Amino acid sequence: MSEPNPYQTPQSNLEEVQQPGNYQLNPDWDLGDVFKEAWELTKEYKLAMWGAFLIYIGISVVIGLPFEFFDNKESPVMVLVSQIIIGLVTYPLGVGITMMGVKRSVGLPVNAFMVFDYYPKTIPIFLLYLLMMIMIVLGILLLVIPGIYLAIAYSMAVPLMIEKNMRLWEALETSRKAIHKCWFGVFGLYIVLGVILLVSIIPLGIGLIWSMPFLFISMGIVYRSLFGVGRAF
Repeated sequence: MSEPNPYQTPQSNLEEVQQPGNYQLNPDWDLGDVFKEAWELTKEYKLAMWGAFLIYIGISVVIGLPFEFFDNKESPVMVLVSQIIIGLVTYPLGVGITMMGVKRSVGLPVNAFMVFDYYPKTIPIFLLYLLMMIMIVLGILLLVIPGIYLAIAYSMAVPLMIEKNMRLWEALETSRKAIHKCWFGVFGLYIVLGVILLVSIIPLGIGLIWSMPFLFISMGIVYRSLFGVGRAF
């Protein structure tokens, strides 16, 4: 069966809102089960995800290119300005790719242009990443281990803010408290996914065709298991 066209124009859902499937919370999720389900869901998701990722790469290159003409090393202010501008443009795109994985994990339709869906929340997204970075850096300065803990514990804050409309600190703390109970499981998930990505790069990067979508769906399944997805978003 051919994969759906990821570049098709999204159809209006004003008359009928598609709801996610019925999925139960599963705080004791199993890594093997997550990977098995993610692999099945990857089959009809590759084109949509890679379409979105190529959009992300293209816009990142275009927005970053003008700053290459400046000698940033001589201008700390320009470095700061460039990072803020690039972040404001690219962070919502990255969130779009992340949320596509969450949507796919609950059976909602996805297409490449969903990468643009979260520009209306650009400022909250930027502020959340900034606050998260500050907390992680402070943790690293405090003997490193607290920073590593927070980097993992805060990893679901962005989808929580988007999908459940949480405030910045509420999203960070909700993510931390939930992941705290299965921190080593989430840490192991990211380690294994990192190894899979590294191995998939070896044969000329061909394996990334499968491993990249697999990564985002796996994260989406864990998010769904910990927090549930109660509405279309």
